[in-house]
Amino acid sequence: MNRRNLFTSMVRASRRDGGALDAAPVVQAGLEPYTTPLTLDDVLHLYRRLGYAVSMPVATSHVGKQASVLVEELLGPEDPGDPSPDMKFAQWLDPATQMPVDYTENPNGADIQTRLAIEGWWKANHRSLSNWWLASMVKDQKAIESLTMFWMSHWATQFSFDETYMVPQMHYRQYKMLRRRRLGSFQQMTLDVTVDNAMVFYLGGTYNEVGKPNENYGRELLELFTTGIGWYTEGDVQQAARVLTGWKTSRFNDAPAPKGIYNTWFDANRHDTGAKEFLGVTIPARTVDNNTEYQVLNEEVLELIKIILRVRPDAVARFISRKAYLHFIYSSKNDVDNAFINDLAAEFRSSDFTIKPLLKKLLTSQYFFDPAIRGAQIKAPIDFVVGLQRQFGVEDLDPQFWIESMDQSLMNPPNVAGWPGYHAWMSTNSYPRRREFARKLIDAMTDTRANAFIREFNKYDDVAAFVLGVTKFLLPVAVSQARLDFYKNALLENQPDYTWGEKLQVPAAAARAMRELLKAIAKAPDFQLC
Repeated sequence: MNRRNLFTSMVRASRRDGGALDAAPVVQAGLEPYTTPLTLDDVLHLYRRLGYAVSMPVATSHVGKQASVLVEELLGPEDPGDPSPDMKFAQWLDPATQMPVDYTENPNGADIQTRLAIEGWWKANHRSLSNWWLASMVKDQKAIESLTMFWMSHWATQFSFDETYMVPQMHYRQYKMLRRRRLGSFQQMTLDVTVDNAMVFYLGGTYNEVGKPNENYGRELLELFTTGIGWYTEGDVQQAARVLTGWKTSRFNDAPAPKGIYNTWFDANRHDTGAKEFLGVTIPARTVDNNTEYQVLNEEVLELIKIILRVRPDAVARFISRKAYLHFIYSSKNDVDNAFINDLAAEFRSSDFTIKPLLKKLLTSQYFFDPAIRGAQIKAPIDFVVGLQRQFGVEDLDPQFWIESMDQSLMNPPNVAGWPGYHAWMSTNSYPRRREFARKLIDAMTDTRANAFIREFNKYDDVAAFVLGVTKFLLPVAVSQARLDFYKNALLENQPDYTWGEKLQVPAAAARAMRELLKAIAKAPDFQLC
């Protein structure tokens, strides 16, 4: 099946009220608050988009709440503290000494065996970090990890690039920083990212020195991270690069690390102290006496970011609002609702670029809860793999393997622009792996777990009501009566309705029937949608 036929099958499988599943949603509502008490369908929709799905008992417990209340709960505290348990990199073993260490040696210039051993260690550590984070996503009762993932995708850095690798400890520190900043000041987040060790290394900032400017980050700061194309000149990129000269990464235990390994540090001798003209604003020259890390950070780097927000506020507000729209509403870059984005951008700007009001306004709007929005997104591999574990109550020991097989690798996007999303998530390669993963999880449901799952639904002893409830739980859009009958027959193995009561009396029989129903639903193309 080619990609065109694959999407055709998804369209035919189910339809929204507004039309085909691959058509852009047509929504008449706007940013006005959604004040209707939440139904079960509302709660499930919110969790599918914001929190990697949810178990039925948790979803049921939120029915009747106001959207504003539940969204506030899910967003969590602005600073949630460090994750628990900590990744504890110090417990990883040095491949040479087998001693627990938190540092790494420089493989450049080493013999081939040593270099391969060190790089192999990094790869193993990256996999451990990825699986640790994916397990944290499954356990997260709020939306802390999913929002952190949103920002990790925005401020994209790769584990493997340009024939080199990111030391995983650097990615872990970047993750913790974005986790802490995910709801706060966008200005502060931008500053933290700009001097983050992983970003400074990834975009060549460590090689950005007076007389030898590296423009990579200065360009991406504007093009991909704040304003988008069209709001700056090549001269502005060059001036931004000059502002950012002198910042160095610390990666190896045998290299300079004045502030500790895996932290950036400032080399005053490599900083361009001349005056800069950025977006029409002058950043004054420095002298030797005021060329310290603290002064350059606050009087040049922070000022650079303030200038972007002050001179291009509308561009920044629209750019970030559009990113949020693509992620939470509809991911086709050619079908965005510009009127809604402009309204959202006005709210973001009015909050002085504070992230939480932006997210809360979007996620509690009538627009977000409009029926046309539901089932309009293809689940990203991470959403699919983490969500099924949460829904089924079964955990996989190597989820990174599965998301990689579905064309997504945690903390390793294809480039600095991140993952393209939308139809790129579904291919003739990834679709079979999604079905395989779902089947594996379903087969891993013990009889005890399967019977507990059955009893999470109201009227589970009424076979028609039970099948309807399971489809509502697992599929984002209502299905036809013909499909409900098909699923009921899968559950009952083509036996009469009354046999469901008999199966419930025999745990092994009920569990087997439950697994057959789940496998039948998991084969549906709209099982891939949210």
